[in-house]
Amino acid sequence: MKPTVLIVDDDEAITKQLFWTLCDDYEVVTANDLPTAARRAKIYEPDVAILDLHFPPTIDSPDVGLRILDYIKTHVPQSKVVVITSATDIESQKACYARGADEFFDKPFDIEKLLSTMRRLAPLQLDFG
Repeated sequence: MKPTVLIVDDDEAITKQLFWTLCDDYEVVTANDLPTAARRAKIYEPDVAILDLHFPPTIDSPDVGLRILDYIKTHVPQSKVVVITSATDIESQKACYARGADEFFDKPFDIEKLLSTMRRLAPLQLDFG
């Protein structure tokens, strides 16, 4: 059984890029807003959530992204969270780690570094059958 990954980003190009990068090795579910992210986190209980911080209506603030992070860590506490965002200020990074984020990447991000992090946070299940 493949680990489940929830990708939460309002930028569809990034969501698609991450989906196609991860879909061979992971069950990938996507969301583009807070309500969808909350529903899918609750239903699919992802092993890893990849999360942006900036969402409408407060695109200049990380508030919505931090609310999603809080929701995931409260309702699916075993889920690892990787934040990938253009909010590179140290306060946003501290806020993410304080809320339970496991990794923090700046956009643009190195895909190989992300894949390495994914292998560490959600090791692939080998089928010896």
